[in-house]
Amino acid sequence: MVAPNFHSHLAQVEVCDVQYNIRVLKMKDSVFIYIGQDKAETFDEMAVAMPNATNVCEVLGTTIIGPPDGSGAQDLAQRLAKRLKKQVYLSLGSSVPNDRIVRPSIEKKIFDDIKNNIECF
Repeated sequence: MVAPNFHSHLAQVEVCDVQYNIRVLKMKDSVFIYIGQDKAETFDEMAVAMPNATNVCEVLGTTIIGPPDGSGAQDLAQRLAKRLKKQVYLSLGSSVPNDRIVRPSIEKKIFDDIKNNIECF
C-alpha cells in the first residue's frame, strides 16, 4: 500500500469565547497551516518560510499574499519552519486578531500540537 501524499489535521482552540480552527495539511517536505475563526474562515494572507539550505540556524521567509507588514503570518511561519525544519506555508484569516491574548493562545496551541502530534506536521 502506498502512503498518501497529503495528511490533514484539524485542531481547535477557544479563546475569549471564540472558536478558532487550525487546519494542517502535511505534505512530503512541507506543511500548510491555516488559522481562522470557526464559521468565518477567510484566506486573506499567506506567508512562506523555510530553513536556509546553507545555514540551518537561519530561516528565510516572505509574505506571498497580503500586505508585507500584515498580521504577523511571516514571523509565525519563520518560527514554525525553524521548529519543524521544513518549509511552512501559513495563512492567517482576517478574523484572527493580532493582540496579546488571542494570538499567543493560538500559537501556544500550535506548538503544543507539534509537541504532542509531530506526525501531523
